[in-house]
Amino acid sequence: MNDYERIALVIRYLDERHADQPDLATLAEVAGMSPFHFHRLFSAWAAITPKDFLQCLTLAHAKVLLRKGTSVLDAALSSGLSGPGRLHDLCVVLEAASPGEVKSGGAGWTISAGFADSPFGRCLLGESPRGICHLSFIDSGDGAAELAALQAHWPRARLQRDDATAARLAGGIF
Repeated sequence: MNDYERIALVIRYLDERHADQPDLATLAEVAGMSPFHFHRLFSAWAAITPKDFLQCLTLAHAKVLLRKGTSVLDAALSSGLSGPGRLHDLCVVLEAASPGEVKSGGAGWTISAGFADSPFGRCLLGESPRGICHLSFIDSGDGAAELAALQAHWPRARLQRDDATAARLAGGIF
């Protein structure tokens, strides 16, 4: 098995079992490697650590549950987290929003959203009252699809176009 196949196997494993919150040793065993070598290989191929990748999958699952109306406690436990405090920390760090704000779709928020240049091409950035809540790269010519995706992600928030804020944020990120 080559390195690509190992990483693909682990990503599929994580996708299927993220609620079990597998540790590094388990993932390394799936890849047939030592934890040290697996961590280095995964980070090189995915440009993110296995733990960070698992956190993103966990949050994505929890967000689906929250948007369906699941309680914060049940969303946390169903996502493999120890409780709502862990889900809160994950939401704030990765989404710049509390679980309640995710559940409400950004109700009461104004999100400053705009387009800016980056080393990877044109991007759309959104800033909520808590911080950066969106970053995507433009696939279409005018960015309309990306703006629609941002609005769908935060359906009850008001979007305010602000390219100057986006340029400032992009300068800090890139």
